Amino acid sequence: MTSPEFAFLKLAPNRYLCGWGPFQSVAHRPTEAGAVAFYRNNFTLSYPLPWKIPVRVFETADLRDLLPQNGATPLPEIEWHGLGDSGVRAVFDEILAEIESGALEKTVPVLTERGRLREGEPAALVKAIAAAPDEMWGYGFREKQTGVVGVTPEQLFTVSGGVLKTMALAGTAPRHEAADFLNDVKEIREHELVADYLTEKLQTIGDVTRGERTVMDLGSIVHFLTRIEVNLNDPETDLNELIRLMHPTPALGAYPRGEGALERLMSYRKRLDVPLEFGAPFGVWHDNQFESIVTIRNVSWDGDDVFLPSGVGIVQGSRFDREWRELALKRNSVKSLLGV
Repeated sequence: MTSPEFAFLKLAPNRYLCGWGPFQSVAHRPTEAGAVAFYRNNFTLSYPLPWKIPVRVFETADLRDLLPQNGATPLPEIEWHGLGDSGVRAVFDEILAEIESGALEKTVPVLTERGRLREGEPAALVKAIAAAPDEMWGYGFREKQTGVVGVTPEQLFTVSGGVLKTMALAGTAPRHEAADFLNDVKEIREHELVADYLTEKLQTIGDVTRGERTVMDLGSIVHFLTRIEVNLNDPETDLNELIRLMHPTPALGAYPRGEGALERLMSYRKRLDVPLEFGAPFGVWHDNQFESIVTIRNVSWDGDDVFLPSGVGIVQGSRFDREWRELALKRNSVKSLLGV
């Protein structure tokens, strides 16, 4: 028996918007009153029909409603494979050379830990999302034998009533180093690149208000956070256009964001065999508003093959040992949160 398709996104604490498939795939969001559609694409935004209209929509406080037998679906047992750093080290050195030459200021390589499903059902990981900090957004989907379940700290943007809200989320440290993190020159530089980029980019579409740099505390990890709000010049701006304007931000992309920099980023992702949808936008149109997140901090699967990617921002002053530690810190936080 084929498992039912679903998609979900957290809207607020203990509030998840869910949709059952099979989904109708369309190029643009539906315009009918009361329509609901999920947005799902890959990192390069190359899917021609990224909007997914469910056959049924419901809200729940308990994601076990997505599972059969009152949520009795067994949790997955995953055998994780070891990681080698040879491929990552070569990419790291190439990126630093580009930064030293002035061709780049920042880019984000991604390393993927791989595993094999031994028992259970990966979709049952939705049971763990309720324990995530309120600052994080649970999300996921299942389609045929593939899927993803994650809890991300990063919103791409929301649009409601002609106002776009987004965030710069970049700069990372273990929580026990939070005091030193506040004055870490490398982490501040990495964050300000993202915040400056977003501020400049968004000024082309409206009146921008930029908040102060603060710290998001996620328990085991802390990040720098700057919130940004835009009063849109055109409240009816096409959502596909806004997504292309925003994605990828330098938090997971490249800076400056020219075609050449993005092509090199994609070549690094291909060499490191990163899942196509990691870091891509995921969102939902509902109640005449759009909410979207960046698909990081997740576990994805294709049949019995399981993937756990993590990315790290490389800027001038980055050191391989420190970035390798950050990659592991992010993966381990996902394993702890989802119980894998």
